[in-house]
Amino acid sequence: MSTNPNLPAEPKASDSGRYVAIGQTIGKYRIVRDVGIGGMAQVFLASREGPEGFAKPYVIKRILPELSRDEQFAKMFVTEAKVAAMLDHPNIVHVFDFEIEKGNYYLVMEYVAGASLANMMRANRKRGGAPLGPQMAVEIGIPVAHALSYAHDLTMPDGKPLDLVHRDISPGNVLVSRDGAVKLADFGVVKTAMTATVVGVVNGKWAYMSPEQISGQAVDRRSDLFSLGIVLYEVTTGLRLFKGESAAATASRVMDAPVRRPKSVLPNLDPRLDHIIMKLLDRDPRARYQTAAALAADLEALRASPGFLAGGFGLRTAVRTLFPDEGAAPAPALGSSFSEAIRASPIGSYQTAGATRGADDWEADQAASPLASSDGGVSVRLVVAIAAACLLGSLIFWLLVS
Repeated sequence: MSTNPNLPAEPKASDSGRYVAIGQTIGKYRIVRDVGIGGMAQVFLASREGPEGFAKPYVIKRILPELSRDEQFAKMFVTEAKVAAMLDHPNIVHVFDFEIEKGNYYLVMEYVAGASLANMMRANRKRGGAPLGPQMAVEIGIPVAHALSYAHDLTMPDGKPLDLVHRDISPGNVLVSRDGAVKLADFGVVKTAMTATVVGVVNGKWAYMSPEQISGQAVDRRSDLFSLGIVLYEVTTGLRLFKGESAAATASRVMDAPVRRPKSVLPNLDPRLDHIIMKLLDRDPRARYQTAAALAADLEALRASPGFLAGGFGLRTAVRTLFPDEGAAPAPALGSSFSEAIRASPIGSYQTAGATRGADDWEADQAASPLASSDGGVSVRLVVAIAAACLLGSLIFWLLVS
């Protein structure tokens, strides 16, 4: 598929069932470019355009054609659409629309210009820097905890508990905008009172599953909190907690491997954050935080302590430092189409849930992401070249007039 959003690409014969052309219209939305593919779905950047050059970007998630023909998967995707329609929270990626066209199922979602937490961790590691660290862990943990608290307590229209469990809390599903806003993405493998498990599907990523999730036991909201504990551990320390050389090795570590306290890795770590993370990672669900709201309260109390910056300033700075090029081009202006602006501006990250993909490594999770290879080198060289040219021009001018 062409990487130029303004040029159509010819489909390969073998891709006839999977191919979506650049420029193709899905309902009210025009496909701008392919973003990535997971085990269950494919993701596209799309635009809804209107009069006078108005354009608004969206992300479209399409269930893979071969799965859309499977009745169980199709029902699961429709259920995801119904659940997503109920979710309305500032820290959850919004789902705006649901389309069925020629037997294919599509979800239309909010476009988040920024990076996934997995991309941030990967980019930071490539730079050889220190871990994102405790402050980033707190700044990320609070909004994710608020998102989970809202989702866990959601009820159906008749007032019955929805009993929602995300089941895929991982760095790839935590998005950070360039303004420092944190949003939890991809409720595609949720468990609710409306859903049933599809046989043969691994729901979530092995390295971020709770012990009860891996062992096939019933899961509840405390399973998501264990997964969030893994994320906060890795953000704080910069170390992978349970990742093994294979899915079986990873699962074994989740079940039995001793957890090294974060404070033993970072001796100066605030003991309160060390306690919070270790409480989240208790293998006995009864010993963990019982609600995301309780976790959020403890994290907010810690953030109010001296030494922590309030709000999204730290996250905003981190995203823009790790991905400087994304700030070089302005947002699409009125009178220009989104597809024209996008030629000069890298795309914000959106990560799909690879339910059967097993992509639980930071590198593998981000292989299809447009932000995965951003290093800012071209932008810096261009600025230096322009500055040098300006200085040379000034020197020549003064030699001529003197």
